Amino acid sequence: MKFLLICLGVFLVAWRWRVYRETHKLKQKTAAPPPKTTVEMAPCAHCGLHVPVADAISGAQGVYCKAEHQRAAEG
Repeated sequence: MKFLLICLGVFLVAWRWRVYRETHKLKQKTAAPPPKTTVEMAPCAHCGLHVPVADAISGAQGVYCKAEHQRAAEG
């Protein structure tokens, strides 16, 4: 009977250790989300649509989302 209680105790300790380890690994994976990158946006001077500055077309009166809006606003 004593042997059975010792085996049961060892089993419970091993099981709890395994559960603790798995939850600890899960917390580590979800604790640090990947860094978010931001893109600078600018509104189109003709229609107001926000476009990335890298994709915007520069004009005399501001930036535009496409060449047609640049021509319409400045032409």
